[in-house]
Amino acid sequence: MRLRAIAARFLDLVRRRQLERELDEEVLAHLEQAEQDYLRAGLSPEAARRAARRSFGGVDQVKETHRDVQGFRPLADVAQDARFGLRSMLKRPAFAAAAIVTLALGIGANTAIFSVVYATLLAPLPYPDPDRLVMVWSRTIQYNRNSVAAADFLDWKRQSTVFHGLHAWTVRPVSLGTGRRPEQLSAGTTTPGFITTHGYSVLLGRDFLKDEGEVGHDQVVILTHRIWQRRFGGDRDIVGRAVRLDGTPHTVVGVLAAGPADRVQARDVYLPLAFTPEQINHDVHWLFVMGRLKPGVTLERANADMQAVAQRIAEVHPVSNEGWSARVEPLKNNFLPENTQMALWLMLGAVGFVLLIACANVANLLLARGTARLREVAVRASLGASRGRVFAQFLTESVTLAIVGGALGVLLAWILLDAILAVMPPFTLPSEAEVALN
Repeated sequence: MRLRAIAARFLDLVRRRQLERELDEEVLAHLEQAEQDYLRAGLSPEAARRAARRSFGGVDQVKETHRDVQGFRPLADVAQDARFGLRSMLKRPAFAAAAIVTLALGIGANTAIFSVVYATLLAPLPYPDPDRLVMVWSRTIQYNRNSVAAADFLDWKRQSTVFHGLHAWTVRPVSLGTGRRPEQLSAGTTTPGFITTHGYSVLLGRDFLKDEGEVGHDQVVILTHRIWQRRFGGDRDIVGRAVRLDGTPHTVVGVLAAGPADRVQARDVYLPLAFTPEQINHDVHWLFVMGRLKPGVTLERANADMQAVAQRIAEVHPVSNEGWSARVEPLKNNFLPENTQMALWLMLGAVGFVLLIACANVANLLLARGTARLREVAVRASLGASRGRVFAQFLTESVTLAIVGGALGVLLAWILLDAILAVMPPFTLPSEAEVALN
């Protein structure tokens, strides 16, 4: 029953105009009835009208009492205060414009910069169990992050015990010459299993097989969703067909689902990485290595395991590997330079101070306006308005300003975000980052 009564009162708020008309008609009917009674008692029409109003009481007071009984008074007061606040803003456009623009600048700048910071530094990677994805680097005293030699990678893969999968990859340009004029593409060459371990979803076909990572069996290709749609029209029969890459036929064995692999800075196609005998050495560092930790393996344990493996390799190959070790780091933000990360945090802090200054300026504007309204407050208090009622009026006006300024700030943030992304140098942000208004 209580819920039904609450729902009925909310419905009364929605039907406010109709209820006001009905209330006016009811009050008028009572006044006319009382006036007729006084006319029958022998009073003149004018005297009967005055007597009816005197006996009925104040019309406005009766209406207010009726509204208090029939509806949610606080909500009605908020709606009334909001309308009054909007009218006040229109009467004082200079004050309203100053407050709204100040808020919009502070909120817009913060929202735009935070959107970039969240997408690049705070948002989780769009892969299954992203906390288990790591990069493994060769390490020296001078450099914490160095690319990996092919022989080191193969030894790591054989001797390490902490990875569910460990894979090498590199990037090279390829020329696609199927169907149209040749087009230069970016190809990620990866060891078989990289696609699955990384967390990319395969829409059509499969990941590379183990034997496709051997020379002579590596003439296969996996297309990203973007290139599949753009160059092959989303042909679902593409798997098994041959495409020419650098003039050599490659059989399409898979198509990736839409997702992180389609980012602007990501690869267009993936090829299997097949090591030739000449490439398997400890001297030339040219690979990136990514792995997925086994469940329950911590970063500290992984680093200890890989450092032990690197030490054993250095003992066997002292000429090429003396002074070399290994370093395991989370994949998240691994390709975002530390100076870029620091710059983003500094920008977020700077615009945060801008927002604080904006809030202080708006607060000063409201205080100045409040001082100018002392006479208005005194009149309202003399008419019976309580301190709480006056406070609610001022609070509603402030919230109205904040809502308008916030809405304008979101619009400004949308414009600023597009401008920021347009002027940022290529490859500044990681390919996984999907920057959107946040």
